[in-house]
Amino acid sequence: MTAKTRTSGGSAPFDNGIERLRVLLVEDSRMFTSALRYRFETDLNVDVVTCQSLAELRMAAADENHGFFVAVIDLNLPDSPHCEALDYAVEIDLPTIVFTGKFDFNMRKKILNKNVLDYVIKDTDRAFDEIVQAVDRIIANRRYKVLVVDDTKTQRSILSSMLLAQKFQVVEAASASEALAALEADPNIQLVLTDYHMGDMDGYQLTRKLRRSHSDDVLRIIGISNSNDPQLSASFLKAGASDFLYRPFVQEEFQCRIAQNIGILTKMAALKKAAALLQPAAIPA
Repeated sequence: MTAKTRTSGGSAPFDNGIERLRVLLVEDSRMFTSALRYRFETDLNVDVVTCQSLAELRMAAADENHGFFVAVIDLNLPDSPHCEALDYAVEIDLPTIVFTGKFDFNMRKKILNKNVLDYVIKDTDRAFDEIVQAVDRIIANRRYKVLVVDDTKTQRSILSSMLLAQKFQVVEAASASEALAALEADPNIQLVLTDYHMGDMDGYQLTRKLRRSHSDDVLRIIGISNSNDPQLSASFLKAGASDFLYRPFVQEEFQCRIAQNIGILTKMAALKKAAALLQPAAIPA
């Protein structure tokens, strides 16, 4: 058995050979719509289609070839007082980030049960920055390939589905040996999620082996286990893991940990690029 690569599917439109992603913005406030559209277009270089109601959303996304990469949807619209717009987006498999002014524990649970990509609350001073960053993160995720290592097919599928929803490329391995082969075959893998309990080699041993040839600034490793041993996380970190998660984990925690590790990779790459530019040019002999 060999490692299997999965992608979230779908293709983005191109304009004269340059990729142009389409973002659907559903918001009834003209001020929020105008401000967000400007930020999306100038900061992210995407095309934006705006809607002010559920009815307009249905019209914009009625064609299955609508081409929207992601939707940003306000929960409370004139014709959608009870999350009907979000329900419709989920129904047509449109990846969605929720933007809302009303938020409490029950609302949070309701949103997360619908597997949204993220949510942002309007009542913060940084709301516009946060929603732009959320969309930018989803766009950037497409460049990253994640290796999921777990000998249990169900658990492997759950992790892969969560990563695919965030637009990552995903490679699956059912054993440590498959994982090592996948990394040797594909140097573009930059993040590894490995379970602890596996037959041929446990996740701790796999982490130690990977760290002999892959530094933390080019390959992030997150250990995962449903063990109740509180010392297991320390063992993984000492072995060279970048992070650790105990199952069952909260969806938000999983997304934040992944985002943090990807963010570190992005910053390290930027630092290396800046350092290379500062290097004095070689003087020919």
